[in-house]
Amino acid sequence: MLTLLAVQNAENPHTELLTDSYFLVHDGTMTWDIPGSAQYAAVHVQRDLGAGSYRFDYSRHAIAALAQNWLAARGADPALTVPAVEGQPEGDAETRELEEFLARSGARFEVVDDYTYDQPDFYKTWIIARDTAPEPGRLPVRVLLEEVDLEAGCYTLRQGGFARVDDARAWVDRLGEPGNSLPPLTAAPSARAAGAGAHGSAAVTLSAPSPAPAPVTAEGRPAGPKHR
Repeated sequence: MLTLLAVQNAENPHTELLTDSYFLVHDGTMTWDIPGSAQYAAVHVQRDLGAGSYRFDYSRHAIAALAQNWLAARGADPALTVPAVEGQPEGDAETRELEEFLARSGARFEVVDDYTYDQPDFYKTWIIARDTAPEPGRLPVRVLLEEVDLEAGCYTLRQGGFARVDDARAWVDRLGEPGNSLPPLTAAPSARAAGAGAHGSAAVTLSAPSPAPAPVTAEGRPAGPKHR
């Protein structure tokens, strides 16, 4: 049930012996593991040619792009770890663009939680991640949603923005319900203003000062102008 999706090897330029190998694997056995388990594995093999030994390390991820990201952090070229296996579902242009961005995003996104539903009629994966370096106006929490259509042989990867992790959890709890589309990454103007106030930089609206009231005499009548 292990499917090798991509492999990249690095050689010693003087001996042409392999020093590093990077593997991207889909592990179908996770279907029978803990429900929701991540099904992609990133594997890095380092060889010490002088000592004649090697080191093996791996990490599990909910989608292939994050597995590529892990491999890239260890020296792999993301362009050479793109899944390329006959018969695998294909992503559309927006999916491929987002996958490439995630694969090359370094340590920017911190995964909080993920879950994979792999029923034939409900093959979806969601990921909640914190954005440690959001652009101005962008919300700090993202949900990544991958949806696979096995009959059509295609899939999509989309993202939405949330102000808090709890808001993202509330959204994934309603996954599959009608009208539960992913929100935009950019906060609404009112939300941005509220966020600015919470951080001590609230916007202030200035208006022209009202004229000062005329002084009042002891009899209750407005005092007239003073003459010199």
